[in-house]
Amino acid sequence: MMKATIVRNVRIGGQLFDLTVQQETGTFGEVVPAGQAIPSGSADERILDAAGLLYLPALHDMHIHLDKHFLGEPWRPLQPFVTLPGQLAFEKQQLAALPTTVAERARRLIGLLLSHGTTKIRTHIDVDPVIGSSHIEQIAQIQDEFRDVMEIEIVAFPQQGLLRSSSIAVMKEAMRAGAAYVGGVDPAGLDRQVDRSLEAMFELSAEFNAGVDLHLHDPSHLGLYTISRFADLTVAAGQSGRTAVSHAYCLGQVPEADSRALAQQLKSADVAIITSVPIDRPMPRVDQLLAEGVRVYAGSDNILDAWSPFGNGDLLARGSRLAEKFGWIIDGDLLQMYPLITGGGLVPAKGERADFMLVSAQNPQHALAAVPRREAVFSKGRLIGGQWFEGSGIGSAKPEITAETV
Repeated sequence: MMKATIVRNVRIGGQLFDLTVQQETGTFGEVVPAGQAIPSGSADERILDAAGLLYLPALHDMHIHLDKHFLGEPWRPLQPFVTLPGQLAFEKQQLAALPTTVAERARRLIGLLLSHGTTKIRTHIDVDPVIGSSHIEQIAQIQDEFRDVMEIEIVAFPQQGLLRSSSIAVMKEAMRAGAAYVGGVDPAGLDRQVDRSLEAMFELSAEFNAGVDLHLHDPSHLGLYTISRFADLTVAAGQSGRTAVSHAYCLGQVPEADSRALAQQLKSADVAIITSVPIDRPMPRVDQLLAEGVRVYAGSDNILDAWSPFGNGDLLARGSRLAEKFGWIIDGDLLQMYPLITGGGLVPAKGERADFMLVSAQNPQHALAAVPRREAVFSKGRLIGGQWFEGSGIGSAKPEITAETV
């Protein structure tokens, strides 16, 4: 195994630098002006030349579903969305008909994500009385398989409704099987019992010392009430900083004064908002949330599944879409996008985990606008994706992709 890698001539902040990566720890060593890194001459040291490519921190996709997609499968025609229960039944039918396992499909999607520069994900995995915790068990194995190249957070997700599908018992099985977050969905629209549904989620959270991440599509002031109660329960449970509401379309459907008041409550309770940046409906006012100090993250959500044929897993492209949607065109606005989609700063520091990518762009603002291809992707200092990567399978959506290929 290589002990160190020196990447020369990396563009950072308008200047060129040499980066040293310590392979044993997976962290950055010295970051010095170009030409000042002194090779040891050892055979276990590798030297690469970035030739002016731009440094960007690796991407974090905070809302994705490893078990739902159809990547690598024959094309499956979708149906128009009419009702949520009808769509849920359609999805169950489609997933049950797939010839491949959850683990096989997860490897395909992970390969694609790594090729785009994503080294951390939060994945919501289906749990219900029919499939039990089987999907969670397979993803827990995948989590271990890819632990050296990707950090995977697992959410036990009762897609059919926590109360509606009588899933509390099987959710406990899922938490024991490896989930780190309790999920939920539409306490009003699906479970028809806002308070009891939320309380059940936090009871599970307390029992397993787990975070909470709620899918919320419920609209307008009904959704606002749900988020407000969620924030109250977060504080009461001592879970500030460990909970999130995903989607939260309602924050873009009510008057700005109402969403601002709730944003202030979210800040106080330290509840994060996670958005997939939909273009077909209102979404949270991200600029308002950031102005109020709320933590906001982005995620891919659907990638060629029973809900949508769209999505490519490129979170840099998703960040670009968010910036364009909100009219973020000045440099300061473009730069504020990066904390929503990455896990590090735009300047590497000694001792930090060496998760980064190299792209052909003048600066981070240009990269967000242009969404260039990834020339190189590093995870813990290992070259695992991009055009430089000499392995096989990454990004090709082939079933044989395993952690060994990276």
